Amino acid sequence: PYSALLFENRGRNEAYSVFADVTWIPTESLELTAGIRLLDENRRSGFLTNIPNSRLTGAPLIPGGVNTSGRVLEAEETFQAALPRFNALYRFSDDVNVYATISKGRRSPVVQVGARRDGTSVIANRTDVLEEIVWNYEGGIKLATGPVSASLGVYYQNYENFQVSIPDPTRPGVFITVSAGSASNLGVEGELAIDLADWFTVFGNFGYIDGGVDNDPANGNLAGSRFRLQPEWQASGGFTVDYEFGNGMRFFATPTVTHRSTIFFTVPNNPLLSQDGVTLVNARAGLSFADDRYEIAGFIRNAFDEEFLLDAGNTGNGFGIPTFIPGEPQFYGVEVTAKF
Repeated sequence: PYSALLFENRGRNEAYSVFADVTWIPTESLELTAGIRLLDENRRSGFLTNIPNSRLTGAPLIPGGVNTSGRVLEAEETFQAALPRFNALYRFSDDVNVYATISKGRRSPVVQVGARRDGTSVIANRTDVLEEIVWNYEGGIKLATGPVSASLGVYYQNYENFQVSIPDPTRPGVFITVSAGSASNLGVEGELAIDLADWFTVFGNFGYIDGGVDNDPANGNLAGSRFRLQPEWQASGGFTVDYEFGNGMRFFATPTVTHRSTIFFTVPNNPLLSQDGVTLVNARAGLSFADDRYEIAGFIRNAFDEEFLLDAGNTGNGFGIPTFIPGEPQFYGVEVTAKF
């Protein structure tokens, strides 16, 4: 006695892009680069439903309760953008150089189409989201001398109309894109590797990020939220052994330790949809023979069987019942390789 035929969201995007770079080298030590990317894009969105009301109660059976009876409601818009970038590189010597960059980035505007009632008529409900603009500033130093290689960089990103995806409060199970307003990102990252012997290398890296939606009342309930999946601190370290015994035999091993501080899975942040800091230990080691033609190796990931989440919220969160994706538990095995 009842059939539901269609529920569709449609989209068609066309984009044309052209870019150019010019580099000027006024001295052997200095390189200056300027570039630009030009964009022209057309974005079209559509929405249609053909889901009659319930035969038993007469109530709407679709999110928002608006049925277009199979009629496609569409909206279309054309956008242009110019995205410049500038880069400077200075070589103090063959071992050391410094760099600085400024660039403009963009996430395309969003043309969203739903349906709403205007009296007895069903018309398009268009809610556009402005383009997201980011200005990126970065500088750093890179070093490679003898057994040591290292780098240190600092970056700052300033966003306008930062786009986030949130559950639609009026339509369970439906996600919409909204502008969180202004946002920023300040980060420092570094890495170091030292060859203590021709067969033994130690390495490590770290990253610190202070970023998220600006704590401005104009940003509403998203103000002060950290970016999704972005830890404040992360670091890793380990060593590599690659020792030749002779006669085509070689022993290799790479144990590592990684750490990541608390991350949030949703914006606005919800402590119940977050993951506390996680430290993982991984390793791989083995022997190769006949000049790497044959190899046997053992590996272990998440050696101490830490329980942690990769993600939370997802589609279920749109219905008020978040789904959770666990990280890989302790996992170990043996690999045998032969090359012919």
